[in-house]
Amino acid sequence: VWAQRPAGVPARLSPWSCCWVPLGALVIRSMSSVGRMDGAFFVSRSELLSWANSLFALNLTKVEQCSNGAVYCQIIDACHPGSVTMKKVNWAARADHESIPNYKVLQQAFDRCQIQKHIEVDKLVRGKYQDNLEMLQWIKTYFDRTFPGGDYDALARRFSDNPPDWAKGSDGPSLGGRAFGAGAAPTRPAASAGSSFGVPARREMPRGRTPAISRTEIDGMREEHEKLREEVVDLKITVDGLETERDFYFQKLRDIEILCQALEPNPDPNMTVAMFVEDVQRILYAKDDEEEPGGEQQAQ
Repeated sequence: VWAQRPAGVPARLSPWSCCWVPLGALVIRSMSSVGRMDGAFFVSRSELLSWANSLFALNLTKVEQCSNGAVYCQIIDACHPGSVTMKKVNWAARADHESIPNYKVLQQAFDRCQIQKHIEVDKLVRGKYQDNLEMLQWIKTYFDRTFPGGDYDALARRFSDNPPDWAKGSDGPSLGGRAFGAGAAPTRPAASAGSSFGVPARREMPRGRTPAISRTEIDGMREEHEKLREEVVDLKITVDGLETERDFYFQKLRDIEILCQALEPNPDPNMTVAMFVEDVQRILYAKDDEEEPGGEQQAQ
């Protein structure tokens, strides 16, 4: 529920600022507790791209195209109208120094709306898949929880003379860049007009033909969903453990390789097989906080 600006507050503060939304403030605070094991981080790439393209009149084909920060700015602008200085957003930014100003605009919007989210700009501007996937997953969850509903003209909010192809929108006649949030109740378009997302409207089936789903089937599907979700979490934890173990033993082999490379150009006449085996064993059984002989010889 959007509240009006309280009396006595300076007029320079926008009445649409999230500072005047007590309910939204609670949602914003709860977003800071969204961790990597949250369901938000299990949304697939294809689902994210389809969501962004349909609601914001985009033609994204990969999440790396969001790395310049312009898409993130527009999503926050939809959640909090007027909080993002969209005229400063450079949609054609490609290099790091061109994208960083976009993230400054995004960070300023976060500060205005009291969004407690650390933006890892150095990682995002590199265009890496995983970093931008996680950012897009988080910001979609934020949109689902805070979007006030109503119309949002995404194309009209892009102040760019030469946007990239993926930001020019679709050529379809029904796509006007208008998005509806989960909390909004958009009117159903006529069957011949098509939906507001550029997708032909589905014909409503007569209520008498709607297949009935029993309560037992719904409970069974929910139980199966929870089991699959727990299985995915367990598999992710297992993969993380295997990757840590792999890196540990790879480092051991690397230290042994350094030891051998140090002895090849400058062989030690006093080195015996037993001494060499002892050095190798010391590397293998050394803990992370212990000094290894390979590193000592490399320093020498």
